[in-house]
Amino acid sequence: MRNRSKRQNIPRALCLVLLFLFCKTSPAFAGDAILSWTPNTDSDLAGYKVYYGTVSRRYGAPITVGNQTAYTVTGLGLGTYYFVLSAYDAAGNESAFSNEISKTFFDTSAPSGNTPQEDAQPSDTTPPADVQHFSAVPGDREITLQWINPPDVDFAGVLIRYRTDRYPSDLNDGELLGEFTGEPNQSMSVTQSSLENGVTYYYAAASYDLHENRQSTAHASASPFSLISQIDDEQNQAAAGGEGVQCAFRSRKIFPAPCKPPKYSSCWAFSFSCF
Repeated sequence: MRNRSKRQNIPRALCLVLLFLFCKTSPAFAGDAILSWTPNTDSDLAGYKVYYGTVSRRYGAPITVGNQTAYTVTGLGLGTYYFVLSAYDAAGNESAFSNEISKTFFDTSAPSGNTPQEDAQPSDTTPPADVQHFSAVPGDREITLQWINPPDVDFAGVLIRYRTDRYPSDLNDGELLGEFTGEPNQSMSVTQSSLENGVTYYYAAASYDLHENRQSTAHASASPFSLISQIDDEQNQAAAGGEGVQCAFRSRKIFPAPCKPPKYSSCWAFSFSCF
């Protein structure tokens, strides 16, 4: 029986992460799960234990695998299995569980057309929805991009590229701004700085799912500007025209609700004019 109260006192350094899971199935529907992990560097490390079960966070008795960094769990049947790893020291103290990973075994040997519907694993070729409310808000030598991730449950991330002459035409066109993750329906923002004022930047956002299906139809553009230099230019032009100069400061909302701090100021465009 594992000493769970004592386990809580083990240093965090003993907590491990499973790197990858590779599985194969035989004609008899038995599956092998090959587990691999990074080694623990504690001087009193004695070995590792592998736990698995068919319900998330509920595992059977551990398999003590000794001081090695890979182990194969064999003879698994059809269905989904969940795996975690722990480490133990020379005194028998055991670490917290690693992250949990899972794998589902399907019957891949059944003839086409005879595979039971519950065991079929259709290929996902449908891309997620576009990002929502994709907008570009200009500032002084910077542009802040804002969007809401698509609602798809298998959403994985958003890839954003840009150009200064036109919108990127595909997933490899233009300069890569970055790839951004987050949760489905999460509000996101990123600021690109060190840009050239007065130049228009064209952005394309491609959302993608866990199967690498990509959607690339969301676009936004903006031109960075210096508010101070604009005010100075307009004041100088107005002053050159004579006395009786009147000036006005204007603002307009450019990003749809909800628009919340800390980016509240980027929800508006400002202008200052004299006449």
